[in-house]
Amino acid sequence: MRAQIQEKDFENIYQQTYNKLLRYIVIKCNNIDDINDILQETYIELLKKIRKKKTLELDNIDGFIFGISNNVIKRHYHRNKKENIISFYSENEEISNIDIKDDFDLEQDVITKNNVDKAWKYINSKDLITTKVFYLYFVLGLKISEISQELGISESKTKNKIYRTLKEIKEYLGKEVWEND
Repeated sequence: MRAQIQEKDFENIYQQTYNKLLRYIVIKCNNIDDINDILQETYIELLKKIRKKKTLELDNIDGFIFGISNNVIKRHYHRNKKENIISFYSENEEISNIDIKDDFDLEQDVITKNNVDKAWKYINSKDLITTKVFYLYFVLGLKISEISQELGISESKTKNKIYRTLKEIKEYLGKEVWEND
């Protein structure tokens, strides 16, 4: 069934597709730091297409948006030649806007709000799969089974990455806390 999409429908489309698109971009990106830029560029490009044609006739809006996103990702990495670059946060970068969901009540006494930045920097220093697992689990709230399916890895490997890295973070922050005293 073809749907006619106009500029007035943009807000509704944004609300309906945001979570699915964010999940798709996290899985496809080579660098977690690029997610917000790619997400924003995708919706800007969708809005430009709607404004240019006044009315879009589409069978599948999700497929159309994912196609735009895929093209944005390709352009982003081609233009910036970032395929083989590993990203680390510098001291000047802001990451305080990232709230990591913590269902475990993990290290409530060790990981304080001041240590969240250090923990996120540590996670970003890990391999890309581990960083994606953490983002999908703690930020987007996906289940372990969903993460393993999306990333094409086993559930045990997904759990292993979460729990092993949490243990490493505890040790890393624990040592740093003792060094600062």
